Amino acid sequence: MLEGVTVCGGVAVGPVVLLGYEFERSMAARLPATEVEAEILRLRTAVDRSMAQVEEIRGSLAGELGDLEHQIVSVHLELLRDPVFLNDIENRIRTEQLRLEDTLYCAVRDFDRIFELAESGRLKGRALDLRDVALRVVRSLDRSDADAPEVDMHEPHIVAARKLSLADLCRLDRDVLLGIVAEEGGFDSHAGILARSMNVPAITGVPSLRDSVRNGDYVVLDAGTGVVHVNPDERLRKEFEVQRRAAASTSAAIEPVGPIEIAGGEPVQIRGACGNLGEVGQAADADLEGVGVYRTELLFLLEQPGPSEEVLTRHYADVLARAGGAPVRFRLLDAAADQRIIGMRSGGDPNPALGLKGVRLLLAVPSLLRLQIRALLRVAPAGVLEVVVPFVSSVQDVQRIKESIRSERANLLKAGVPCAEQVVIGAAVEVPATAFHVTPVAKEVDFLVVALDDLQQYLLAADRDNLRVEGYYRVFHPALFRLVAQLAAEASAAGREIVLFGESVADPLRLPFWIGVGYRCLTISPVRARDVSDTLALWSVADARELAERVLTAETSLEVQRLLLAAQRQ
Repeated sequence: MLEGVTVCGGVAVGPVVLLGYEFERSMAARLPATEVEAEILRLRTAVDRSMAQVEEIRGSLAGELGDLEHQIVSVHLELLRDPVFLNDIENRIRTEQLRLEDTLYCAVRDFDRIFELAESGRLKGRALDLRDVALRVVRSLDRSDADAPEVDMHEPHIVAARKLSLADLCRLDRDVLLGIVAEEGGFDSHAGILARSMNVPAITGVPSLRDSVRNGDYVVLDAGTGVVHVNPDERLRKEFEVQRRAAASTSAAIEPVGPIEIAGGEPVQIRGACGNLGEVGQAADADLEGVGVYRTELLFLLEQPGPSEEVLTRHYADVLARAGGAPVRFRLLDAAADQRIIGMRSGGDPNPALGLKGVRLLLAVPSLLRLQIRALLRVAPAGVLEVVVPFVSSVQDVQRIKESIRSERANLLKAGVPCAEQVVIGAAVEVPATAFHVTPVAKEVDFLVVALDDLQQYLLAADRDNLRVEGYYRVFHPALFRLVAQLAAEASAAGREIVLFGESVADPLRLPFWIGVGYRCLTISPVRARDVSDTLALWSVADARELAERVLTAETSLEVQRLLLAAQRQ
């Protein structure tokens, strides 16, 4: 039995597929010269096996593959037959006397470096194709699971991975993904939020997972208790299968919550925090008052070397259409230089969380900023476009974005391209310096978005994705509560709307505090809207203010927690 932290509750029962462990091996000793030719024979056999697998995929899915998929399969076959690729691997084995596995790992790392350094889009694409082909051969050589049954990725399965990655999660087939178990990735990570929006049972924080499960192992993932049972007996399997079916039969689509009011009748705006079309649909189904923050990172993570202006424009138009006429606020790309976008790979920034992140990255790569701004302006012709600038640390950040928007709008109009008549700009408050001195930024924008989860991790110096410091991140620190209250007061004094955004916003213990210090617009995951509505209905403004006053006088985290727990209402 393995134990971890629940990211999304539920039960999953099925075979395991291991993902992302290909590089976790130490380099073996160099080959004796007498074994070099045998190792080269292993290479040729592995390549033949890989070619047969690709041909089988092309044959079995002939009627289902689109043009892009056909092109990818054809390129992989071409590279597997490419004598230059094969001769390079053979020469490495001969000259460096490395085993085939180690040779392929070195080749993959070289392709990664080429991708990172190359300026040509064509060369980047070639490096990615070569990397994929080398990995395909690597996986055909993985003998650690030689005795384990092959798992068909087109059949229902549970994914076991080192880290709950947003990009990898988005690439998985949701129709056959039963559940996720991972060693890393926290409850409040973006991938964790997406897992909950997909309603996929997920557990993280399981140590030494690779040593405990193998491909094809039958597992029961009880995400309600944070436990994974590996190869359980038949009795336990049946017991959990009954639970899974019962949960599936009672699950329903998101129910409308409609206009939300505090006890006594004062309205509170609830908007969706979304990162894909499915979540926008959930916000519409819940009858929320639009999308308060639409995270735009997904296409940049999935499309390599990056989405075109046309792809972005179509996607943003789909978002607006799915919202059904409700307002949508698009957050500009909030990525760091270590993420796999625009040719940047891990290692490009020594400390990505404090480096080229959010607006800093956009300003450092003007072509990327122009690309997204043009697509957003085009998607709202003769209308109003609302954008949120991420990771603002100074007034100058906002001013430079506003100037870029003015410039691109002028260029589009000059070219005769219809675009938004008005642009409403908000600033994401997540950098503590901005939070402590927010008035100048507030005067420069139309509204403020307090990115609570990120502000909390920067204020408390605790990475919300790092389970080892989860206790430091999730603490009820008085400084955070006082800062959040101060932000609401300063926004009100400046005459600016202020929005509270993030997973922590929906915490039923903290909800009355947010109301008590003046927040009347909350942006949350649509799947949590019903619970938020039910909690708010239990509180009057007067009671919430009284609680907030007591919390703001507390001197310790324990005192804050006790006050909130004592005030909790069912």
